[in-house]
Amino acid sequence: MDVSVEAGDSVASWCGGIRLEVYPLMGRPGVRAIGEIGLDTRTAWREALARLVRSSADRLHVDLSRVTFIDVAGVTDLAVAAQSLSGGRRIVVHRPPPQLARVLAVCWPELGGIEVTP
Repeated sequence: MDVSVEAGDSVASWCGGIRLEVYPLMGRPGVRAIGEIGLDTRTAWREALARLVRSSADRLHVDLSRVTFIDVAGVTDLAVAAQSLSGGRRIVVHRPPPQLARVLAVCWPELGGIEVTP
């Protein structure tokens, strides 16, 4: 059973031992995710991205340094969020799991609304 909890701007989801927590970044527009992004936590991930793209900032930051796994569907959600941006706005992904950059390169090689930093 997937359990999602929303508190202010934070989102948490867990199913069994799989957990995802998403918090607002301090000092810049964006979010920090902690845990795993997959089928069991996808609802919380999508909610966090939907909130993120509603921001009017030009650069939206996503810190994935504490994400241990992201599946192809989670990367797809991120790509779709980036595609929804207009006017030169972009998502900057910080320190993602290695598979994220590989999936983006294979599936969306020309995606301009996203930047991945090590």
